[in-house]
Amino acid sequence: MNSFVLEQLLLIKKFFKLINMKSTRLSKTLIILGLGVVTVLSGCQSTTPFTNTVRTQYNLDEAKLKKMQFYISTDITLQRGERGVKTQELDEDGKLIVSSSASLDNILVDAKTPGVCVKVLSGNKLAISFFETDDQYLVFGDPNNRGRYNLMGAEWKAGKGKINFGGKTYYILPGGAGAYLKFELKKVKDYKTTTKKAKGRTIN
Repeated sequence: MNSFVLEQLLLIKKFFKLINMKSTRLSKTLIILGLGVVTVLSGCQSTTPFTNTVRTQYNLDEAKLKKMQFYISTDITLQRGERGVKTQELDEDGKLIVSSSASLDNILVDAKTPGVCVKVLSGNKLAISFFETDDQYLVFGDPNNRGRYNLMGAEWKAGKGKINFGGKTYYILPGGAGAYLKFELKKVKDYKTTTKKAKGRTIN
């Protein structure tokens, strides 16, 4: 093997060594960037359960409550069924035709859907609307002061709740009984530092 070939092999070896070093540096850079992204994401504000403690601590009167943005914690489904009136008539062939109809109305409210307070009710209860009109609202409350403002129903049986919604009777399907009210809490801390340098003082 002549000297030219040896020189070429050495150059190739140095080239791959350089690539490996750059790859290692690139990997370290990507890891640092990844950690930076995780740090930024972990600093994002999150929603907090609304409680009587929060309401008292921040002195949230009716005016303030109606300006707050609320959210629902989990998916819920409201369902209402109606039976139509049975009718009967004779066709041209003299056959008796008996017809009946029924309808099923479902209203879905997804988790994290934003809502506003339209009424402050007695007994630690709030009327929260997730819809376009103020008369369509759900009641959340904590009448026994146990913690979170949970979805309230007039009656609960086998996980299904009976409520009045928009002047009509609806049923909350199983799974919605655990829904509660949440809100965004953002804490801002303001620190000020003042530094003064003594000039000294002499005897007059």
